[in-house]
Amino acid sequence: MKKPSSVEQLLAAQSELLKAMFIAGLAIAGVSQRDIAKIVRIDLNRVTRIAKSLKRRKKDSNGDS
Repeated sequence: MKKPSSVEQLLAAQSELLKAMFIAGLAIAGVSQRDIAKIVRIDLNRVTRIAKSLKRRKKDSNGDS
């Protein structure tokens, strides 16, 4: 992973990470993907990508039990 070269880049990276964490939390809580996109004010495709990743991980962890 590349190291950010400025404070602005660091803040942008932190902001994106916080958005992804917020999306994941809302998805786990059962909020619809369309509502998450409206709340976080991002593209529905990004929400879908994160939510699918969570579903795959949940499915994988349930299969191992």
